[in-house]
Amino acid sequence: MAYFAGFRLDLRAGELHAEGGKTVRLSDQPFRILRTLLDRPGEVVTREELRKCLWPNDTIVEFEHSISTAMNRLRQALGDSAEKPRFIETLARRGYRFMVPVQFEEPPVSPPAAPEAISSGENLVGRNASHYHVLEMLGGGGMGIVYKAKDTRLNRAVALKFLPVEMAHDAAALERFRREAQAASALNHPNICTIFDVGEIALETGNGNEAQRFIAMEFLDGQTLELRISGKPLPLSETMDLAIEIADALGAAHAEGIIHRDIKPANVFVTKRGHAKVLDFGLAKLASSDYHSDFPVNPALSGVAGITLMGRAMGTPTYMSPEQARGEELDARADLFSFGVVLYQMVTGILPFRGETTEATTEAILKCAPEAPAQVNPDVPSKLEEIILKALEKDRKFRYQSAAEIRTDLQRLKRGSEQPVSTPAVAQKVAAQVERRWPRWKKSVLSGSIAAALGAAILAFLLSGPPPPKMLIDPSPAYRAPLPPKVLVAPAFAHKAHIPILPSKVSVDLSRDYNATGIYTEGTAFDSNSSLDRVGNALPAEVLGAAIGWDGFTFSLGPANTADAVTSRIIALPAGRFNALKMLALGVEGDQESQVFTVTYTDGMSSLFSQSVSDWYTPEKFNGESEAALTPYRLEGHGARDNRTFHLYGYSFPLDGKKIVRSISLPPNPNVLVFSLALVRGSSANADPVH
Repeated sequence: MAYFAGFRLDLRAGELHAEGGKTVRLSDQPFRILRTLLDRPGEVVTREELRKCLWPNDTIVEFEHSISTAMNRLRQALGDSAEKPRFIETLARRGYRFMVPVQFEEPPVSPPAAPEAISSGENLVGRNASHYHVLEMLGGGGMGIVYKAKDTRLNRAVALKFLPVEMAHDAAALERFRREAQAASALNHPNICTIFDVGEIALETGNGNEAQRFIAMEFLDGQTLELRISGKPLPLSETMDLAIEIADALGAAHAEGIIHRDIKPANVFVTKRGHAKVLDFGLAKLASSDYHSDFPVNPALSGVAGITLMGRAMGTPTYMSPEQARGEELDARADLFSFGVVLYQMVTGILPFRGETTEATTEAILKCAPEAPAQVNPDVPSKLEEIILKALEKDRKFRYQSAAEIRTDLQRLKRGSEQPVSTPAVAQKVAAQVERRWPRWKKSVLSGSIAAALGAAILAFLLSGPPPPKMLIDPSPAYRAPLPPKVLVAPAFAHKAHIPILPSKVSVDLSRDYNATGIYTEGTAFDSNSSLDRVGNALPAEVLGAAIGWDGFTFSLGPANTADAVTSRIIALPAGRFNALKMLALGVEGDQESQVFTVTYTDGMSSLFSQSVSDWYTPEKFNGESEAALTPYRLEGHGARDNRTFHLYGYSFPLDGKKIVRSISLPPNPNVLVFSLALVRGSSANADPVH
């Protein structure tokens, strides 16, 4: 037994008993996580350590739930929360820590009870299941435990997926298990995990023998795509190779009239040779005859049709298509939306639709436009971004209509990236065409024009000199970073100069929204409640002044010794169409990773931006983050200086220039502080800021 803060954990039964008498039987993964944390109270347990605890090998055929999902279930059982933890503290980019003392005691000896049913994952190693000899456990999830086994007839390694004993009489679980075996066995494709056999093993229980069913499938050596991504973008070449193979596998399934309905990185396996294998057809169903009527329908799967009721959503919420989230009738295009989510995650490391709850995630899928992948990862090619955003169209009429279509676009993009055009070769080709087709006088004119242009470019470079060095903020109170004047030059060849109409600047009054003091003048006393980090520290007004120049714009910081920073607020924006939103912000008390900023438009649609924000003392140089200003010290409430360098960061988010903005919602995190916003209309060359 383990005792902590009003709870008692039965380490043998996996039951969590509360003081009030409530008992919760923990499922396998939350129980293992809790046991690991209890063994090391007060210590940091990394996610990698938890991963090895849950899945001892990287050779996992399938696992249904990530560490985060299992952790959420554990917190729910404890009545705990990540925002205000009482038991389990989350440490960004490190892991978790159990916060309360733990006491272990041996339970009193009691008379032996009648043998209970062997739950999934226990005592199967070393046993025989038909002609398969179980060797070791690989991992598992909510619908099965997976073992490595030896096929004694064919002398080959296989994977056995066992349905948990406690689900032996669950009609829905049995149907899903049967459906997975039937759907996958009907497909023969190199990028789909092959099903060899189905069977059952008799287990002795207190009620006699109980049959535990299993599926024998291809043994895969490698790791899931979810583990391969692990919050970071994959290399572009690997992304393209895997994406093409996944699309090909989906095309094969759809050609048999089978919709997967649960495409996600946890259901894609990456072998050690770098090939993709699609897993887990447990939610598969036949496509409606109204869509792609040329798809053959496999008679062996006719019993699967109609398993899903209208109005009932099935699948993993973060990867569902809008029609799937609404519980509507599905066709193959639902898989293509889910595949688009997977593609987005492969190139950015994050999900396109996020929310604190399942309902919030579903709301984002239905109403919010995803952040452009290139905004998260600038290395994403524009054509690949187009493919991903087309796959994520909310209206399936505008989405890819078949897996073959998206596979072709991916293959075309890959071919183009593998066959770069040589600049010398292009020059030689153009020269040859000129030699063949142009008369001599035209060649002379062309040569003279090129020489003149080249000479003008060299002269301009010599006159302008090298680019100016990056400017640091001088501690002098009189310093203000000058902004280069905008010069409009009419083209020499134009008959009529175009005079641009500059839109007027509209102020965004943040005075009603400020709720944290961030900037003080030296010598002013202040307490922790009014300081930037609620510990007693602030930025020096003598260095920052009242305005900061960044990215070509001047940002107002507000007067010193008053509320200067905004946190956890919804801020009304001036109505208008803008192309970008720029922001000055910082994090306190550590890096604030993957913070979600939401811009809402007047038509009810939203744009979500996930941005990691560095701590003001430790710049991490996150994607999309650049240094806007730095100060050589900070002020402490009792009048002293902290003579380290502190930073203020700049961020830029693209907006839908065709929509009218309404508001921006800041992350509900008091450790993310926003100092100034600027709305930008027009391109970067002719941008006009609206503060």
